[in-house]
Amino acid sequence: QDFESLWVILADDRSDKVDCGEFTRAIFGEMNEYRKAFVRKVSFAYMKVDFNKTGSVPMVDIRKCYCAK
Repeated sequence: QDFESLWVILADDRSDKVDCGEFTRAIFGEMNEYRKAFVRKVSFAYMKVDFNKTGSVPMVDIRKCYCAK
């Protein structure tokens, strides 16, 4: 019964799947403006170091952009 109730809440698009975004919004709610701005900044920074646009960044590429001095 608990699963059925949860499924009704999560599967609001009537598909037979629940994606990660639907799940996190149901559990944590929508992000506030501060969190949204932070995610945008992190995403922008990640795009800067992902030179090849592959979705993963090797350490050698990070070293090209970051100096820990």
